[in-house]
Amino acid sequence: MLRIENLHAGYADLEVLHGVDLEVNEGEIVALIGANGAGKTTTLRAISGVIPVSSGSITFEGSSIDSWRSSKIVAEGVVQVPEARKLFADMSVRENLRLGAYRRGRSEMDATFDEVFELFPRLQERASQIAGTLSGGEQQMLAIGRALMTKPRFLMLDEPSLGLAPKLVADIFDVVRNIGKNGVTVMLVEQNAVRALELSDRGYVLENGVVALHGTGDELLGNDRVREAYLGL
Repeated sequence: MLRIENLHAGYADLEVLHGVDLEVNEGEIVALIGANGAGKTTTLRAISGVIPVSSGSITFEGSSIDSWRSSKIVAEGVVQVPEARKLFADMSVRENLRLGAYRRGRSEMDATFDEVFELFPRLQERASQIAGTLSGGEQQMLAIGRALMTKPRFLMLDEPSLGLAPKLVADIFDVVRNIGKNGVTVMLVEQNAVRALELSDRGYVLENGVVALHGTGDELLGNDRVREAYLGL
C-alpha cells in the first residue's frame, strides 16, 4: 500500500533521514520506534507532504506522492494525527470534528459523526464543549476522531499515548486496535515501544535517520538489541 525507498528528507540544511526504506501493506498496523531524534516524526511529515523530500521516493497504491501537496495527499486517504494533537482550542468538539470532514457532503459527514461517537462516546457527551477545556485524554480522542472524519485509508498516529495516564494509554491502544480491525491501515509512531510492538503486525526501528532493524512485532519484542535499547529489559 505504502512504499518508501531511499528517502532523504529534513529541515532546511539539516538532513534527518538518510536513506529510509520501509513498506506498509494494506490492513496492517506497523510500528515505527526509536529514540528521540531518530527521524520518526520526520518520516510521517515527509509522507504527509509537510516537509519536502530531498531524494528517494514515496508511493501510495502505486502512485508517487512525494511531490504532492498535503491537501492532495489527504484527499487520497493518507491522514496524520500529529504529536501534541494540534486542535483548534477555541472551537467546540463538534466544530473540530466537522473540520476533519470539510471535503465531504452533509449526509456523509453525519454518518461519520455517528461512527466517531460510537468509537468515542465521551466526545458525544462533550460535543458542545470547547476543545481547549478537555482533559489530555479527551483531546487525544478528539484528534483521532477528527482524522477519522476524513474516512482515511492510511492513518498515521504520532505519539498518541504521550502524556496520558496509564488507564488512558490502554484505552487509546484499544482504539487503535479497533481502527485496524475496521479496515484502516495504520502506521504508529510511539515511545511506548512494548505496547506498540504488541499491537503491531510489523515494526521498524529507526536509528539516526536510517532503518536499523525490522521484523514482526513479536520478532522485535524478542530481539536482544531492541529489548535492551528500547524496552528497558
